Amino acid sequence: MTTENSSNMVDISISKDVLVVGAGAAGLEAAAKIAAQGYKVSVIGTKTACARQSGCSSEMFDTGKVSIMENVSLEALAGVTGDFRVTLTKGSEKMEAIFGAVVVAPQYLYAPLNGKYGITLNNKVMSQSQFEAMLSNIPAGSTVAFLTGFAQEGDPVSTGRVLESALAVQKMENCNAYIYAGNVKVGAKGLERTFTQGRHAGVVCFKPAQMPTIEQIADTITITVKDPVVRTDIELNPDYLVVEEGLLVGQQNLDIAATLRIDTDFYGLLPSNNVHRFPAKSNRDGIFVVNNSLDAANATLRVRELIGNGVRTVTANSAKVDEDRCVICLTCYRSCPHGAIFWQNGAAAISPAACQGCGICASECPMDAIQLGDFTDDSLRESIKDAVESAQKSSPSIVAFCCKNSALEAGEAAKHFGHQMPEGFRMVKVPCAGKVDVEFIMKAFVEGADGVMVAACHEGNCKAERGNIYAKWRVNEIQKRLENMGLGKDRLVFTTIASNMAKEFACKVNAFTAKLKA
Repeated sequence: MTTENSSNMVDISISKDVLVVGAGAAGLEAAAKIAAQGYKVSVIGTKTACARQSGCSSEMFDTGKVSIMENVSLEALAGVTGDFRVTLTKGSEKMEAIFGAVVVAPQYLYAPLNGKYGITLNNKVMSQSQFEAMLSNIPAGSTVAFLTGFAQEGDPVSTGRVLESALAVQKMENCNAYIYAGNVKVGAKGLERTFTQGRHAGVVCFKPAQMPTIEQIADTITITVKDPVVRTDIELNPDYLVVEEGLLVGQQNLDIAATLRIDTDFYGLLPSNNVHRFPAKSNRDGIFVVNNSLDAANATLRVRELIGNGVRTVTANSAKVDEDRCVICLTCYRSCPHGAIFWQNGAAAISPAACQGCGICASECPMDAIQLGDFTDDSLRESIKDAVESAQKSSPSIVAFCCKNSALEAGEAAKHFGHQMPEGFRMVKVPCAGKVDVEFIMKAFVEGADGVMVAACHEGNCKAERGNIYAKWRVNEIQKRLENMGLGKDRLVFTTIASNMAKEFACKVNAFTAKLKA
């Protein structure tokens, strides 16, 4: 339910129920922490001993603060932030429920990378997971070697597993642990401490520039590395060799991401590799991703911030749809990176709770049926006209459409710090480069601009996830048109810039000016 609060703000009713998809350690820890805030939490997964290990006490289960939905699958999700309408299936039975927030806890699989080392698994050569399962049964006096960071780029999770296993081995009776690492990634909570504890306990860590030479004859393993200090080969014949594992995304995680309409990274992992999403956000407000304890704690804070006491006050004029113009072509629904668009009264509608005001939908709408709050089409046309008129006092005149989150701040900083800028350069503020459509670029040329620049966020740094991509597509298309018209495509440029790159921004503008003068 939405109620008017003032001319600029509205109150949105938010469901206080939370859904957690995935009953691994991170998911159950998030469930426990969120339930401790007073919210009712439902978890899709299996109730196991892991529940108690992650902090879900029996009292929480018994009182209904956390409920485990066994043999249940997520089939569909509709609605928007605070009002997610979820369809669940259990066998042939379908259930529907409303949740204010959704927390996804991906459960990945691991595959041994022994093939990349040219060795075969047996009872002496095993994967990290196999070794962890038999760790308590390692005979006294054993020597164990670990291989990590050569078959793939290392990461804190893999490093943590190796360090903990090696430390456990070193503490056993007359046992010795050796680590052969391409790199040691300790950028996670407690890993630096674990690494130091291992060294003090006697764990030996080699970091050779190249992968060690490994010779395998039946159960006998010989590992050879060249010591850069003494410049000689060092050989080891361990009793056990433990090989690193690669992470497998799994179709289940991809299906969940598709159902929830949240982005993955290049490898299919959740969340997307966007600096604005770390550590637990997704591209959809109200849907969070947890992979570890830190994520669980952060997601809990975000859920409490979102849901509060069940009412959220948001901006009323983020984006509006003209129902008379809307032809339900689904363009806005497909292009919205935040899942903020739904259907109401036979036309598209935009949730003020989910909309983040990027303007991509407005620029993509073929009927111009969407207007964006403070950045309406008319106001932008006026801004372009004013910019060109004031810039034409000098030559060449340049209009730059600057994302308010990056390029605009860089441009303002360039002025503030005294970086020399062309006299004919003017900036037009846009909410996101994704709002800059073909009409606005051509409007600048029609008004008389000698050159036009579209300045967006770097890839992976756009708050709207793909606003910079849309902008680049449009610039490429218009460059083709300019070339065909004989006007020269070099009069239009696309560039990316961060908010703290004042000097670089000035350099790019000056270089563009020099090209126009040539």
